[in-house]
Amino acid sequence: MPAINRLLGIEDNDHKWDRIQRVLEARLDNSVEIVRAVDQISGEQHINDGGWDLIILDMSLDIRRSSGRPGQGGHDFTGGLKIAGRMYYLRKEVPTIIVTGFDAFPSGQPDQSQDVILGLEDIERQARKYLGDHLVAIFRYGPAGWEDVLTAHLEEFLAS
Repeated sequence: MPAINRLLGIEDNDHKWDRIQRVLEARLDNSVEIVRAVDQISGEQHINDGGWDLIILDMSLDIRRSSGRPGQGGHDFTGGLKIAGRMYYLRKEVPTIIVTGFDAFPSGQPDQSQDVILGLEDIERQARKYLGDHLVAIFRYGPAGWEDVLTAHLEEFLAS
């Protein structure tokens, strides 16, 4: 049974993070250190630091928050995949739960129009290429019952 001592949440939306954190705190031991990265850049820095037992990763991320102007440093609809790719190349093998508010994403390919849409299945397939067996789950935040889904994934991970 894996122990969670340090959990990294990479989430740029304050309201969404508050709700996720409430679920985590209700399910995890009080001794678990929960650290939040608020954008893609700080998420990558925390990943590089290492020492994480579980990562909660948002898919669509601000690239960098500006002082006093949250979200104004650019946005990447598939920033979570870039973090997963970086984890792969740096051999940072950490169990990861991807929580996303969307079920479709513009591909963001510079040479293509924004009509290229990746579905949640495409995102999961690519994340699994990077994370392999370390991808615990990917699910959609927002629909009724999402808290129960996150709790179930946490319990499944803890029981593995």
